[in-house]
Amino acid sequence: MKKIIFLLVASVVSAVAVTGQKLEVKDIVAKHLASVVSPEQKVKVTNITAVGETSYVQVSNHQREYTGKSVLVSDGKKTALAIAFPLQDYPFERVTFDGRKPTFPFIRPGVRSPLGNFLYSQDEIVKEGLFGGVLSTGWLFNYPDEKKGTLSVQGTKKLDGREVQILTYTTKSGSGLGIKMFFEAATGRHIRTEYRRKTTQLMARSPEASAASSNEIIEEMSEDFGDFKTEGGVTLPRLYKIRVAQAFGANLREFTYTMKITTFYYNQQLDASTFDAQANQ
Repeated sequence: MKKIIFLLVASVVSAVAVTGQKLEVKDIVAKHLASVVSPEQKVKVTNITAVGETSYVQVSNHQREYTGKSVLVSDGKKTALAIAFPLQDYPFERVTFDGRKPTFPFIRPGVRSPLGNFLYSQDEIVKEGLFGGVLSTGWLFNYPDEKKGTLSVQGTKKLDGREVQILTYTTKSGSGLGIKMFFEAATGRHIRTEYRRKTTQLMARSPEASAASSNEIIEEMSEDFGDFKTEGGVTLPRLYKIRVAQAFGANLREFTYTMKITTFYYNQQLDASTFDAQANQ
């Protein structure tokens, strides 16, 4: 009986010790990478093409949902997103990164989309391998030996009923953009990245007044990943949702893009113009 009690006490103490272990960046990252391709599988992925449909909604105006064909392609650090919408004032969405410079074309003369405008002003999201998460071969964590921004552990919390571990990231550019990455504690899967930037704009009180008041602008973007499936030894999300929002005083503008991926292609022979912004205009 004493032996049984001792074993129970020992197991409880051991469990407490494991729970109380300090989270470290390297452990979260290692578990995350293993959730995509396990060391035993040794699958070498050089490029990924994700094909599906993306719906677009301007949430703040209760605009109806529009759906377009979409493709997200990556090869090494190069990335290209293309969506075709059946809208006269928003016919397409494109993001192109040739490994050196990201490009966000106008959807009509002088006007970028909500997504393109946010990424244009915060282009380190694309340049530093954050955009698209694990759906891109250019994903930040796929290049462990390269110099990056600063990663640190914020802690754990519940997100949609799941325990998640949170990493904060400070970009190499030091732009002041706040970035948080959320990893499912049980599996190591990356399920969300949040971006937040706060700025202050000076506004004149009246046409006659010289004094100015300030108004706070909060810009946010989030990427959510879900419906993970394993195919050919690689586990990737089939659901990719982007939310872009801007709060200016009491005004809120919010847009969502939801990509449902139907097919993945790996290690394809890609055309050289795939990541050429000029060729795709």
